[in-house]
Amino acid sequence: MNSCIHTSALNRTIAAIKSLYNYLCEQTEDSNGNTYMTRNVSRLIHIRKKSETLHYRAAQLEGKLFLGDETKAFLEFVEQDYEKSISNRARTSFKKNKVRDLAILSLFLSSGLRCAELVGINLNDLNLETGKVRVMRKEGKKDVVPIAHFSHRYITDYFGARSSIETEIQALFITDYNQQIRKISNASINKLVAKYSEAYKVRVTPHTLRHTFATRLYNVSHSQVLVSNQLGHSSTKPTELYTHIVSAEAKDALRKL
Repeated sequence: MNSCIHTSALNRTIAAIKSLYNYLCEQTEDSNGNTYMTRNVSRLIHIRKKSETLHYRAAQLEGKLFLGDETKAFLEFVEQDYEKSISNRARTSFKKNKVRDLAILSLFLSSGLRCAELVGINLNDLNLETGKVRVMRKEGKKDVVPIAHFSHRYITDYFGARSSIETEIQALFITDYNQQIRKISNASINKLVAKYSEAYKVRVTPHTLRHTFATRLYNVSHSQVLVSNQLGHSSTKPTELYTHIVSAEAKDALRKL
C-alpha cells in the first residue's frame, strides 16, 4: 500500500476514535449527571504527520487533473462518446441517468464543491440566475458558492428532467433504485465519477475534480485568497498546493514549445 495513503487512512481512524472519546468524556451524561467516561485516553494518541512535500503532492496529482481544455473535453466525452464503448444493458442505464450525471460532473468542475456538499443541495438552493448555490460546509457552516458559467446548460437540462419526476424529496440530485426515489448517496456519486473518468483517461474521485477546479481557478486568478474562499477553507494554507501544480503545468507547457 502507498505509504501516504496508509497514513491518511490511519489518521482518519485516529480522528474517529478521538471524536468518540470526546463525546463520551464531555457530552454524555448518566442518571447522576456524570459523563460516561472521566479520562480521555485518546489524547495520548497522536496524529501522524505526512512525510511529503507540496512538490511531491503536486507530482502525485499530475496526470489525474483535467486541466485546460480537458475539463470541457471530459464533459463532451461523457455527453457524446461514452455510450459507444459500453454494452446495450449499460447503455440503457446510462441514458436514464445521463442528464443527471452530466449535471453532477459539471457542478463539481465548475464550483469545487466537496461530495457531501453536493449531495446536501436541495432544489431551492441552486439559482442559475445569480449563478450561485447554497451549501452546508464542514462543521455545519452555511455558505454561498459561485458556479462557473460553462456548467449552466448541463444543470438547466437536469432541472427540466428533474421537474417531471413526482416526488416530495427536496434533494436536487436523486436516484431511482428499485422504483423508489431517494436522495443520491455519496457512494453512488463516487462510483459514477470513477466510472466516467476511468473511461475518459484515469480513475479519479470527486475530490480530484475539486483539485482540478481549484488548480484552474488559481491558474487564471493567481489569488490564493479567491481559491480559499471558493473552496470554503478557513485559511489560504491548503491552497498552496495549487501554486505547485500550476508551476508543474507551466513546465510541461514550456517543454512543448
